[in-house]
Amino acid sequence: MLLALLAIACVCAAADNYTDLKLNTTIDQRLHNRLSTFFDTNRTLDRRDLALLNRTAQTLGIKKEVVEKISDLIKNNGTVETGILSRLSEEAKGIVTALPYPTLPYKEEIGKDKLVPIDESPDYASSVVLASDLLSLTSAVASVQEKVCREQGYRFLDGLLLNKRWALRMFDASAKSPQGLLFGSSYHLGNFDECVAIDDSTDGGITVEGQYCLATIKWPKKHKAKKVRTGRGETLRWAVCVPSACSAKSVNSFVSSVLSHTVGNRTSVQVTERDCYSRTPLTVTSLDVGFLAVILFFAVILLFSTIYEFYKIKWGVNKTSVLHNLVVSFSVIHNVKKLISCKQNHTLGLECVTGIKTLAMVFIIAGHACLFIASGPVMDAEAWDRLVRHPADAFMLNNSLLVDTFLFLSAFLFCRLLLIELDKRKGRLNVIPILVFRYIRVTPAYIVVILFYMTWLPKIGEGPLWEDRMQLEQERCMTSWWANILYINNYVNTDHLCMFQSWYLSVDTQLFFVAPIFIFSLWRWRRVGPIFISISIIVSVIIPAVITYKNYLDPTLLFYAKEFTDIVSNFYFKTEYIKTHMKLTTYFMGLLTGYILHRIQEKDYKFSRIFKVFAWTTSIILGTVTTFSVSVFYQDWYEYNNIEAAAYISLHKVAWGIANGWLVTACATGSGGYLGKLLSWKFLVPLSRLTFCAYLVNGVVELYYVGQLRHPLHITFFTVVANAISHIILTFFLATLLCLSFESPIHGIEKILLRMFARPVLSDNAMRNQQDQISRNTSQRKLET
Repeated sequence: MLLALLAIACVCAAADNYTDLKLNTTIDQRLHNRLSTFFDTNRTLDRRDLALLNRTAQTLGIKKEVVEKISDLIKNNGTVETGILSRLSEEAKGIVTALPYPTLPYKEEIGKDKLVPIDESPDYASSVVLASDLLSLTSAVASVQEKVCREQGYRFLDGLLLNKRWALRMFDASAKSPQGLLFGSSYHLGNFDECVAIDDSTDGGITVEGQYCLATIKWPKKHKAKKVRTGRGETLRWAVCVPSACSAKSVNSFVSSVLSHTVGNRTSVQVTERDCYSRTPLTVTSLDVGFLAVILFFAVILLFSTIYEFYKIKWGVNKTSVLHNLVVSFSVIHNVKKLISCKQNHTLGLECVTGIKTLAMVFIIAGHACLFIASGPVMDAEAWDRLVRHPADAFMLNNSLLVDTFLFLSAFLFCRLLLIELDKRKGRLNVIPILVFRYIRVTPAYIVVILFYMTWLPKIGEGPLWEDRMQLEQERCMTSWWANILYINNYVNTDHLCMFQSWYLSVDTQLFFVAPIFIFSLWRWRRVGPIFISISIIVSVIIPAVITYKNYLDPTLLFYAKEFTDIVSNFYFKTEYIKTHMKLTTYFMGLLTGYILHRIQEKDYKFSRIFKVFAWTTSIILGTVTTFSVSVFYQDWYEYNNIEAAAYISLHKVAWGIANGWLVTACATGSGGYLGKLLSWKFLVPLSRLTFCAYLVNGVVELYYVGQLRHPLHITFFTVVANAISHIILTFFLATLLCLSFESPIHGIEKILLRMFARPVLSDNAMRNQQDQISRNTSQRKLET
């Protein structure tokens, strides 16, 4: 019934424009004859007629008000009163218009076309293509400026009325009336795969292919109220399936026009090129080819090195040389043995460090997974807000503390091993080779991952958010790759941070290069050195406190979902969180712990039982309070106080450093008990060797997850944990491939070169002589039994 309204609206719109046009040309005779036939026969328009008339309607500029005025003329299930139509017909004969009938390259085909029934649902078109939808879509298509896009839009509308399968799929793939808006559902993704699979090339003429666009719709704010950090704000992501010829600008115009017919012009729409995706032939750049060439080159080396070692093992050839060691360093057999080996160096009692590293990395990956899950498409935005307010879930929110744990361990190990070397060499130690080879060991695998971001990352999948996330990451890496390999990207080009987690590598490297100054002072001046490092710790506590107090910053990185849709664009993350001067405290605490443990083992000092009880009690209290106190800042009743924020940002790092310091010291001196045994568990040793590579590749896993997600996720504690576990497994799997291919071979070469140019090697195997064994606290034997 309502579809017949379109023909009447054509006539009325033309009549309404009579006064304004005042021209002496008559309406296209073919159109007039066709309308007269309908008027005289008093019948309902079929879809073939509407396929042409809908084009004429938009050309004549039908207005919604005109349609409303004549809606009462429709009677008797689609049949129009003959007298009224006759009068309208007579009036239409004298109507003049300057708008010619639109030229259709395929209009003759439409006239001959037969209505194609849909097997699954014959009445589908008549049930979904309502007059209101058709008129709004027609007007929206007419507003498109690009000619090719507009013509394909007309073809889409005609295809709807003719029950064309591809047109119905294009309409079906777009998001319809939103569901759950009041529930916090802000992602309406339609059907991505159905849209991009559309390819209408059967009728000849114009070929229409599907293009999936995810528009950003922003609702107007009624008034400036108190900042609300929970929920998803006033933004809605809306999927629309359009012809591939349409640019982002045209899609923006189309969506804006549709919304103006439904909710008015109060909303703003944004569609960028990254928001649209269509299946196109794979394009390969010279950089892509170069990256593949590098990968193939390493693959060939790995293959021949593996064959070489296999030959040596099979024929029992045990002859070794520097050249042999260099070749075997690339062998998969050699590196797999090295990776899965559970052997540890027991000369210093630092076996627990491997367990701490492994567990810390597991929870860091879980924290990243939670962040991407919460900030991605979800059904209930408030579900995440409920989780973060629950004190028991605070361990998921303190991801920054676990990153600080790695900084602590990095400083601790460097200080402990360098002090031993200074003792052995009586202070005559050239640290430059150590710094250079450290850069060589870390950078190659890092560069491989960066190059992957710059080349093939956007090409490995597809999804509603794929272009938005992956192309953005690629652009950032193309802009700032040099800052990454110079390890200054936490201060330079922070708006274009390549790899959101790469800031840690810059912080660690910068502190690693200045750490020898503090370590040497601790070794050279037994009294001044500890005072110097203590003053440095105090300064490191004051700096973030002053910055936080002065700028009214958060006490730490707070994981509100709507603020981390793109973590790199988060103000606190890019301006304060990733800066080295905000991370000094835990690193200096690690240096101090390394020095204290060195003196304890050097003097073979034994702790009293009372001291152990006091130390464990203090450590547990500080660690627990530091971990769970962050939930206070997420509560609804909490009001921001810059003094509290300043106190927290500084003191919680000191408390965490003390807790970690005692844990490492207790385990190294045989006072770790069952916890020490757990952290020294041999199963954790292989995983600890993968922590660096896991940190590098975790961003790929997280980006891939959110980029390919087809439907919003229902957030519960179970779904978050289940997804986090899958992310952990995938991350360590990819880390294994990266480790065997790049990190482990480079590490092996570094050891060989260090033995040649910087003996004795500063590594996990540095201490093997009897004197070092004696210097270790004899209480460690209790831990080993």
